[in-house]
Amino acid sequence: MEGPKADDPIIIPLRRESVPIRRQGKVVSFKTSYSGIISVGSPTPQEFRVVFDTGSGHVVIPSVGCQSEACLAHKSFNISASDSAVAINADGTQVPPNELCDQVTIGFGTGEVTGEFVRDKLCLGPTNSTDEHRHGCIEMHVVMAVEMSTQPFKSFLFDGILGLGLSSLALSDEFSFFQLMNNSGHLPAPQFGVFLTEGENGEQSEIAIGGFNHHKTLDPLAWSPVALSELGYWQVRILAVRVNGEELDVCRDGTCRGVVDTGTSHLGIPTPFDLQFADLLTREAGDLLDCRLVEAPKIEFELESMNITLSASNYMRRLPLREGVNVGSATVAFHDENSTNSSNTSNISAVPVIAATPSEEIDENATNVTRHCRPKLMPVNLPAPVGPKLFILGEPVLHRYYTVYDWAQLRVGFSLANTHQNTADPDALVPSHKGILPDEVEKLLMQQHLNVAEPAGESDWAVFVQVKVSVRLCQ
Repeated sequence: MEGPKADDPIIIPLRRESVPIRRQGKVVSFKTSYSGIISVGSPTPQEFRVVFDTGSGHVVIPSVGCQSEACLAHKSFNISASDSAVAINADGTQVPPNELCDQVTIGFGTGEVTGEFVRDKLCLGPTNSTDEHRHGCIEMHVVMAVEMSTQPFKSFLFDGILGLGLSSLALSDEFSFFQLMNNSGHLPAPQFGVFLTEGENGEQSEIAIGGFNHHKTLDPLAWSPVALSELGYWQVRILAVRVNGEELDVCRDGTCRGVVDTGTSHLGIPTPFDLQFADLLTREAGDLLDCRLVEAPKIEFELESMNITLSASNYMRRLPLREGVNVGSATVAFHDENSTNSSNTSNISAVPVIAATPSEEIDENATNVTRHCRPKLMPVNLPAPVGPKLFILGEPVLHRYYTVYDWAQLRVGFSLANTHQNTADPDALVPSHKGILPDEVEKLLMQQHLNVAEPAGESDWAVFVQVKVSVRLCQ
């Protein structure tokens, strides 16, 4: 077999993993994640499994000093075991022994990480490579988590996060992995491409760094420019949204945008329009075991360059839900008790919902119950300039489309992904059975806020960023 060429991108296989969510001892849904291998430190690299997340801006791995439940459940980084590691503050200056150091708090839709900083060598892929250029080795600033919230991090099988948001989402360019990779001269192109699949028919998810994998696309790429790039997200303008061919009111004022986010499993819908979407898309399951097979409307997002179309096979939760059981995702929303100015928001809160009707217990043995097929929707409630008409284009879009992120020209490319679902004879996809009970997705990993605690001084970073005065000793 011919080996990789110098102008080929670096291909990192992504492993899909599922964790069940239970209600009264019964599985009602699943959390899933897509993760690949990186290594940090030298001369003996320490390997970590991370989510490659376009919705956040930092590399985050657990520190050996972290005693949170979530950290103890995963691999942790030992700074003392790396000869190349240097403890630093947020501005990159070295922390003297026993001196005060900066800490950062990064909020995600369903959790929070507090970390300290280290400068060290990071490589893509496992540690058995002798070609550092082919494995994208760079020196960069990494966040070592000293606290991780139990939810959602303990239950997932990945160790950390490699943020691929634009550099303005990071504390500085030295924290931005792709900014440093782009500046290194080791990449054949200032792009990366993402291929996500549910793993059926032997398909392997992957991320390509330094270009994209032409074999995973079915059409020429249709490019949409990034909107409001200063906010750090890979977001594109949405000109119109249609359900079953009928245009909805939500985007008629021309202010809709969609964040293309590899770290969330849902379609994020701006409130209060999420209720309208749920009503239009929910269907009775009948005797189906797999809701991807239900007859339901098509969704169409009109972008500047193309139309994204999704069917029930893309946006439905696979597992039918019986009446009285609600499985919801976090609401992405600002929460600030001290300020009425949204541009200085200190927190973005998210409230996970996995519950039955509170007034009564669910009779699991009942037979005269109604089951529904429900879409994977997530309410989004964010003020300007990020919102209020912000959609999050998560896995329902990424399972159907191969996406390419162009760092130099600030644009996102879409092509139908070369998957069995997209290439099979449509008649062969019409089911003659109920389907089977598969895994399901329940994850949001989109950076929501960032708080840096430093020994002295205070300044605002940007939206989602606030600096707080606090003095801590490095662990």
